[in-house]
Amino acid sequence: MNILSRPLLIAFAACVVLGGAAVAWERWSADRRDNEILSLLPDEVLKRPDLVKLAIAEAKPVYAARCASCHGTDLKGNVQTGAPNLSDSVWLYDTDSVTDIERTILYGIRSHQAKARNVTEMPAFGMRGLLSPGEIGDVVQYVLALSKRPNLAQAALSGRQIFLGKGNCYDCHGPDGLGSPDYGAPNLTVNVWDNGGDQSAIYHNIYYGLSHVCPAWYGVISLEKIRALAIYLHTVSHSAPASTSASVSYPAQSG
Repeated sequence: MNILSRPLLIAFAACVVLGGAAVAWERWSADRRDNEILSLLPDEVLKRPDLVKLAIAEAKPVYAARCASCHGTDLKGNVQTGAPNLSDSVWLYDTDSVTDIERTILYGIRSHQAKARNVTEMPAFGMRGLLSPGEIGDVVQYVLALSKRPNLAQAALSGRQIFLGKGNCYDCHGPDGLGSPDYGAPNLTVNVWDNGGDQSAIYHNIYYGLSHVCPAWYGVISLEKIRALAIYLHTVSHSAPASTSASVSYPAQSG
């Protein structure tokens, strides 16, 4: 019995050794590719389909654990909390490059991290007495006009004067409403709204202001995982149809 079982034991031991070697090889190979992802400039990784595939695989569980609670399991954001849709091509800060996305993940938005994106915020025009309720109502009509939706024309004209004058809205959103990626001021003409875009929501946002926070993940998530997340979000946003909007969109006025 012992003689007969010895070859089996040897074969079993060989399988264990080979299996362990295969696992070790796989782990070493993944570590090597992780290092390779970090050794390249962020946007250079996009030229390597094998590294992009690896990054996406690594990013998905990290997104589920760290990001989905705010941005949703489908990446489409939440208008109740103002968490933006990450699956479209509309970005508040800078461009949709891997470098810019990675910076936001690293340092956050208004996170109190020294390198966070925190140049400005949406003032509470009503709460601070900067604009009257009637003036805010007129600005709402102008914002509707900017996004080519039905509006009260006379009120929109008055709202435009406030937008360009007393309200000083143009300082962040630009005189034409196209926004500023330096400030994170959204483009008001594309009809994409992270915080809701109906009249009531727009009025609420102007009256009470907005100051959302995205945490800084530097020091919490490894640099490899942060790079992987940036590549994943870039890939998803570029895979979406051109017509895909952010959290909420409304039909533009035809004609």
